[in-house]
Amino acid sequence: MNGLQCRKRLWVEAYAPQHIGRASPTQAQLRAQGRTIGQRARAQFPDGLLIRATGHAALAATQAALAAGHTCLFEAAFLHNGVFVRADILRRAADGAWTLTEVKSTTQVKQHHLHDLAVQQWVAEGSGLRLGRVELMHLNNRTCVYPNLDALFVTVDVTKPVRRVLPQVARQVRRLQQTLARKSAPSVAVGAQCSQPTPCPVRGHCWRDIPPHSIFTIPRLSPRALAALQKLGIMRVHDIPPTFPLTPPQWAYVARVIAGRAEIAWPRIADRLADLRYPIHFLDFETYTHAVPQFDGMRPYQHLPFQYSCHVLEADGALHHRDYLHTDHDDPRPKLAAQLAQDVATAGSVVVYHARFERAVLRELAHTLPNHRAALHSIAARLWDQLDIFRYDYLDPAFEGSNSIKRVLPVLVPELSYADLAVQRGDQAQAVWQLLLHTDDPAQRAQLRDHLRAYCQRDTYAMVAIHHSLQRRMTEADDPPAAPDSPTSNAQDNAQDNAQDNA
Repeated sequence: MNGLQCRKRLWVEAYAPQHIGRASPTQAQLRAQGRTIGQRARAQFPDGLLIRATGHAALAATQAALAAGHTCLFEAAFLHNGVFVRADILRRAADGAWTLTEVKSTTQVKQHHLHDLAVQQWVAEGSGLRLGRVELMHLNNRTCVYPNLDALFVTVDVTKPVRRVLPQVARQVRRLQQTLARKSAPSVAVGAQCSQPTPCPVRGHCWRDIPPHSIFTIPRLSPRALAALQKLGIMRVHDIPPTFPLTPPQWAYVARVIAGRAEIAWPRIADRLADLRYPIHFLDFETYTHAVPQFDGMRPYQHLPFQYSCHVLEADGALHHRDYLHTDHDDPRPKLAAQLAQDVATAGSVVVYHARFERAVLRELAHTLPNHRAALHSIAARLWDQLDIFRYDYLDPAFEGSNSIKRVLPVLVPELSYADLAVQRGDQAQAVWQLLLHTDDPAQRAQLRDHLRAYCQRDTYAMVAIHHSLQRRMTEADDPPAAPDSPTSNAQDNAQDNAQDNA
């Protein structure tokens, strides 16, 4: 599967592991969640036998279990034409045919899942097993609500779509075996496969020479257009020929990069800032998404807020900071909401970065906690999205195609960044919070608490600093440019960046 994503990834993982990025706490957390999902899926079949052996011993144990008449196997192992697979769940039907079930921690069937199952089917049938049905079991985030986890999984019959993929497998296997027979890594241009369907651990090695303002920063550039530019040998935005078919917003971005000048609609920014009312609250949540819900009323992967930071700016310029971090194993929502209702005044604007996320968190809290519903709805009604300025009114090539706060902050406030923090992204905060909950070492708990509070506080102080920077720049601008006729967006990876910031 790694080779289908990228042949270079396959070769490097096999022969040059020094180029593989170190696994992060986030990746370790995802693997742990995957193991939990696998265990819960196996619990649906109490008569199953788990093949615990590894390598060739697993092959022998599988054949012994089949010969002994077992009708349900977990992690059954098969080898065919040099390809080794392990099936999550294998069950024998009344007619003697077997059903192959792959378990995924996603909430839907994805295209690469079909390839995964096709490889398993090809190997299993090549080993002499007769398959009658192929299934994918994934999480159900629609009707599964804690504490009733009976509907945690949905099983989808994917026999037909997998059969359509099956004829490709033999050719793909030969191609990837040829890749592994090479003495050097194949030359593969960087592209969408560096992050899809999974983040590639070799990306840091392959992207080390990608220049600033590369073609990958162009907003909403289609894979076809990207491939066409790469085929022309073009990597820098500055080298795109004027006849290349880009959209008007994309050409506007290219023009800003070439000119090295931001497009700033100061009148519109002034209008937006004029809408703010004191005291101004700068608010940010950190949330965790349990694959298996753990608290009342929650669904798989529903955002569970466990922390917030709030800077409060008074009309006289005074700045206060308030925060909350849940450090126990119980449901964090009641205590967090109660503290939030005290920390955010009943009047004044609430500034956030990516209001859609914060509004959803507030509304779900209000739905769950009727005692605080009025206060939470009041906060949600007063949200003011700082991101909108950088979506529409302040378009700077220095952001390199993104308007994530992580990109905007060092441009507007060069002396402030996230580089000095142990936790620098929202997904890291999730993993560190889990470490905090599961360690008994007092010193480590204190350190992890400090890391989490510093990160969340930096998010809200960053909004304060950006706010002050915008106010200062407006007063310093001698002849601010007029607002463009229509707003444009310069973010190719905004959704991904902002989702990661707020994860």
